[in-house]
Amino acid sequence: MREEVNKIISEMKDQGVIEESNSPWTSLVVLIKKKDGTIRFCVPITRYAITISDSYPLPKIDDILDQFTGNVWFITLNLKSGYWQIKVRAEDREKTAFLVGNGL
Repeated sequence: MREEVNKIISEMKDQGVIEESNSPWTSLVVLIKKKDGTIRFCVPITRYAITISDSYPLPKIDDILDQFTGNVWFITLNLKSGYWQIKVRAEDREKTAFLVGNGL
């Protein structure tokens, strides 16, 4: 798995998604095998996150499905790298550091 992690880290560095850090915060990396056999690179930083309750309830599934009535075309989007596109305030960036064994 070390080789796979190094490959993923290298790709993310080349894309400008990550950079080296010397943060006092750290999370370990979790690798999850997807159904197609590829690896999903995850950084579980939930212990640093503060969640706020929704201000409104989710709609009932029946109401959502009713909105599809009469439609012929449907679309699916691949949000493969959507997580990496979330902007983080400069003062909070150090909290997103993760440890991969050969650096932060």
